[in-house]
Amino acid sequence: MPSGQAAARPRSTSQAGRRPGARSRSDRRFFVLAALPAFIVVFLVTIVPLAAALGLSFTSYTSANPVASWAGLRNYRLLFSDPNVPTVLLVTLLFAVAAVVLEALIGTILALLMARKMRGVSVYRVLYLIPLMVAGIAAAVSWKALLDTSAGWVNSILGVFGIPQANWLASPTLALPSVVIADIWTGAPIVAVLVLAALLGMPEDPLEAARIDGASQLQVVRYIILPAIRPVLGFAVIFRTVDVFRQFGLIQILTGGGPGTKTTTLNYYIYQTVFTYGNISYGSTLAVLLIVAMAIPLGVIYLLTRRREI
Repeated sequence: MPSGQAAARPRSTSQAGRRPGARSRSDRRFFVLAALPAFIVVFLVTIVPLAAALGLSFTSYTSANPVASWAGLRNYRLLFSDPNVPTVLLVTLLFAVAAVVLEALIGTILALLMARKMRGVSVYRVLYLIPLMVAGIAAAVSWKALLDTSAGWVNSILGVFGIPQANWLASPTLALPSVVIADIWTGAPIVAVLVLAALLGMPEDPLEAARIDGASQLQVVRYIILPAIRPVLGFAVIFRTVDVFRQFGLIQILTGGGPGTKTTTLNYYIYQTVFTYGNISYGSTLAVLLIVAMAIPLGVIYLLTRRREI
């Protein structure tokens, strides 16, 4: 009997030694199978269209001539000679920088305010989340009504105080800032929610220690809170940058890209090229340019965030 137990003991030990490896292989297999449907969807929705756009950019394919014939680099040469491309890129840059910077700043400030322990703060948090519950098209239509020259509430309020009324959506100088303000209304709450979640998850000990040492509120925010939430803030900036670059509905409803090309972003110019002028191959070339133009700031933001984390 003892010899049987002694003989059985090594087998149980070896079996116990093999179980973690078998379990890890089983876990990896499960995670691969669980992620496979999502990977297939992402592949079909993103990779396939990107590959198709890249392929069409080397062809001559229009709605008038729906036969894809090889064109080589002709569309890319047209890209560098198109007089609208520099203007559209500048508008896209101004729109993205203004919207993302202001959304990050306003969203962070609001998150800091909503993270404070005070009476009724939960009500303010819920009220500020209302823009997230409104569909983007509905928000654009509401802003178009607010900024209407003759019947908009903004001009009506300005008229009460004797301030000259403005043609917000048709003025060459005011159209783009108006679009930026409308985008901030829906974008800043997204940043605020992400930053607020990071703030509520922070430990209280470093904050209390800093206050005991005599640090001011500004010093606490600058040297403790901001470094702690930097990864989340970087993710929020990346998320909003992508959303701003692909913004379409807001511009279509508010200004239609006008006046002239004052609010025509690169994404909207792609829409005009493909659906208005029917030049599908050149629109695909512009789409490739949009990917490159979007990848550069995203890469910079990621590297800056990663360096500071290290």
